[in-house]
Amino acid sequence: MDCVVIFYIMYIIIFIIIIRRYKAKAKWFVIEGNIGSGKSSLLARLRINDNKWEKIPEPVNLWLEIKDDKGKNLLEAFYENPERYAHLFQTVVTATRIGVLLEKQNNKKNIISERSPWTDRIVFGKLCIDSGKMNSLEARSFTCWCDILLSKFVGKPDGIIYLQTSPEKCMERMKKRGRNEESSVSYEYLEKVHEYHENWIYKTNIPVLIIDNNYDNNWENVIKQVKNFINN
Repeated sequence: MDCVVIFYIMYIIIFIIIIRRYKAKAKWFVIEGNIGSGKSSLLARLRINDNKWEKIPEPVNLWLEIKDDKGKNLLEAFYENPERYAHLFQTVVTATRIGVLLEKQNNKKNIISERSPWTDRIVFGKLCIDSGKMNSLEARSFTCWCDILLSKFVGKPDGIIYLQTSPEKCMERMKKRGRNEESSVSYEYLEKVHEYHENWIYKTNIPVLIIDNNYDNNWENVIKQVKNFINN
């Protein structure tokens, strides 16, 4: 009987160790939402254990560093002339997101990132394709290499934190912060970005936390929800 009890206890201990090791695998959560939905603000305010978590802001600075001979950066060029620069912009954006993500994944820490390469494939890239901002050759080229990298190297996140915000509120915040590159962003574009986000979020099989972020200065409540989501 003692041997059976000892064996049973050892079995439970080994089982717990295996489960803990499985749960200890690094996780990846993404913060999604429209332009002006509050993604950067949430990431900056989120206080998590730096020894276990890595925060990845959107690599906008990398896009701003790419300029033409007249000093116009890539983001500004895309917003002003999307028909001309959609393919180039989405290619650079997706590639830089993947590069930063893979670099951080080598640290073996849990990751929470502002948007993801999936956003470019399912939201922004698809919107450019559907609206004719990319021609057929550009569209097929983008989806081909993007799908290969996402399936072979990136994988899907463990959870999505979706800051659901109306286009009206996004436009209000965008005008208030006054970024030069966003001066040509139209309300119609924000409506489309909102629509594509909604279509993705409500159809995905990835766990999603949806937060109504139409309210300003509600960060204590938002952060509480986020911490509960990523720690469970």
